[in-house]
Amino acid sequence: MQSSPVTADFHQTLLATMAEGVVVQDSMRSIIYANAAASDILGYSPDDLIGRTCCVEDWDVTHLDGAPLGNADHPAAIALKTRRPAGPMVMGVRRGSERIWLRMRAQPIAMDSGRSEAVLVTFAEISDLVDSKVRLREAMSRLEQAHAAKQSLTERLAEFLGRQLDVSLETLAESEQRFRLAMELGTSVAFTMDMELRYTWAHSCHVGFGDSDLIGKTEYDVFTRETADMLCAIYREVIDTGISVRRDVQVQSLGMSRPQYFDLIARRLYDARGETIGLIGAAIDITDRKQTELELRLAKEAAERAYASKSRFLAAASHDLSQPMQALQMYCAILAERQPEPGIKAKQCANQLSRQLKALLSMSRLDAGGMTVTRSRIALGDLLDQVAAASRPTAEAKGLRLRVVKTSLVCESDATLMERLLGNLVSNAVRYTERGGVVVGCRRRDGRIRIEVWDSGIGIAEENLPFIFEELYQLNNPTRRADEGLGLGLAIVDRIARILGISVSVHSVFGRGSVFAVDLPCSYGV
Repeated sequence: MQSSPVTADFHQTLLATMAEGVVVQDSMRSIIYANAAASDILGYSPDDLIGRTCCVEDWDVTHLDGAPLGNADHPAAIALKTRRPAGPMVMGVRRGSERIWLRMRAQPIAMDSGRSEAVLVTFAEISDLVDSKVRLREAMSRLEQAHAAKQSLTERLAEFLGRQLDVSLETLAESEQRFRLAMELGTSVAFTMDMELRYTWAHSCHVGFGDSDLIGKTEYDVFTRETADMLCAIYREVIDTGISVRRDVQVQSLGMSRPQYFDLIARRLYDARGETIGLIGAAIDITDRKQTELELRLAKEAAERAYASKSRFLAAASHDLSQPMQALQMYCAILAERQPEPGIKAKQCANQLSRQLKALLSMSRLDAGGMTVTRSRIALGDLLDQVAAASRPTAEAKGLRLRVVKTSLVCESDATLMERLLGNLVSNAVRYTERGGVVVGCRRRDGRIRIEVWDSGIGIAEENLPFIFEELYQLNNPTRRADEGLGLGLAIVDRIARILGISVSVHSVFGRGSVFAVDLPCSYGV
């Protein structure tokens, strides 16, 4: 017999170029040969595959349904055991971080000894096919569910419509009666109009005409011309554009002596074919509410006029009293030189009265808008030193330490008003501090400048915090002694802050002290 010309190199080339993966496993299931396709499919180099054991645990092998595959059920193990071909079998294996699906066959092969000591395993990747089948199965399942749901919905809808049809005639009359009763008991109006804006139906129209009297009439037959023009313009816009309208309207009926106010709603009216046949409207009588709003507005305007008049009166009175006050202080000074004891007391009284008049004048000017804001660049270090210098004699007389933290921050504001505002805060802190001291400083915070005045004084109870910026409110002066002040210092601070557009806040612990903070824009760098 003629020998075959096929050589071992030919078989090697054939295995290397196959599209299917081919591996040879020995009797211990270790890989002793793998072609290029096997390397590509399994994600390992040929060198990494040689000697690798094919235990199902190492490859995380599963059946198509996801159940783990046992070693004894693997086609290679079956072929080695039975010495017969096994497969094909579809299984999933782990390739890196993903799972792929293989169709695998196993064929026992004879080694040099002539016994079946090895197995030839061939496999092809069918991941795309498996995924397609899974998606198709899921789509079919969803389709079946949707079909079942549609069938069920159709049956329930038919049943529901049947029941609704059975009761519709019975409930129609009852619904109409309830609607009419609600309209009669309330303040609602309902009506319909044709394309010519003539009433075709009206119910509970409280405009001085009976409902039946309105049928066939236009708004010009019911309201004054001005009101009719306004209402017809609204209705015509609704019919032309199809856009519903809701607005408050003031109307004057020819059958009523006074105007009325309604919350009006108007929209197109359609027939069964969906064609526009006119307009349907509803309205709620809000005359009483409008009257109340008018009265409140008039009362508010009257209060504002009275407040402005009071402010102007105080400003004029304080200004008129300032000249006699200066003269009184001068006479008291002369009296103190000639009669020291009564003169000094009279001088103290005159000085107190002068301070009170100045405070009242400041308040009246602030309330009357008599302050002009002139903004300029302010070096806060110099400003705080000036403010502290004014209160330092009083602090030293009480044995208190008044300290200013040095700063180079600069802001933009009205220097006079800022000095007055901070001066009131510092003098107020010194007045209510008996031991310890007062610290004044400023720092950057969230892109702004915060000026803080700390004291170790009596503090403010939490229930009193909401009232401390009100006029004539004092915490520790129930007898209203004039030498303890008038309670206008913080009220002036609040007024100035509002004029400058800045904020003033306070945090206090009763019995331990307080900190007042002024926040203003940081207009300049350090």
